Amino acid sequence: MNATIRRAIWPLVFLALGAAVPATGKDELLTAVFSTDYNGYARTKLPDGSFKPETYAFGEGQYSNGRMRDPSIEGFTFMKLAQVLAPYLARQNYLPTHSPDQTDLMIVVHWGTTIPYDDGTYRTALDGLSTAMSTVQSLGPPSGGPMAGGPGGGGSMAGGATAGLQSQLDGELTSALMMVEMENRQRDRADARNAALLGYYPEMRRMSDLRDIFPGFADRYQDLVSDVEEDRYFVILAAYDFHAAWKEKKRKLLWITRVSITTRR
Repeated sequence: MNATIRRAIWPLVFLALGAAVPATGKDELLTAVFSTDYNGYARTKLPDGSFKPETYAFGEGQYSNGRMRDPSIEGFTFMKLAQVLAPYLARQNYLPTHSPDQTDLMIVVHWGTTIPYDDGTYRTALDGLSTAMSTVQSLGPPSGGPMAGGPGGGGSMAGGATAGLQSQLDGELTSALMMVEMENRQRDRADARNAALLGYYPEMRRMSDLRDIFPGFADRYQDLVSDVEEDRYFVILAAYDFHAAWKEKKRKLLWITRVSITTRR
């Protein structure tokens, strides 16, 4: 399995979660799908080219609230989601079963809405920095000449602000720079968290490395960043070896598929 972004992948999942397919048709629905296999997992193919059936039981994972109220997903229960997912799994010859002895996989389902970085605070920090820089530039630097108020000090520097005012402005500019740096760190942490949740992280790291060599990849990297910085519905299916979990009490992860789409429209 690999990381990719496809069109019209499991659109009914997101119709159920409240994401509408545009009037132009379901093929216009852009869905990000990232899949990874673990512990040597591989499907066996039958002579006709189809995959050998594997049986599974669903496990309820974690539901994640978004940053805003969203009745369309808040009322969507795990059982409803399982009913939507089952036909898509069946297309890949993953079949449900109720017999523990005949169950190959435990598929744990996590779903919800991401909580991206709030760029409102970032814009406020940038505005503060811009104001501080403009103020300093408008007054100009002190000339270093004698104080206009005489030897006693307290007056304005020739050609610039008073020494006291200059010190104050320098402090405000430093504080504004620190605020922007702090917001940048918080933004990076939020982006990393959502990139890992949605499966974007390996692709973002690859694009980041490539853009340093080939500038043309910069736009591709920025597209990925834009995705993780918006509110997205997501569904994560994590498949574990059922017998290892049931009999040996071990969590042996076999594969994860992460599906997401923007909540906009």
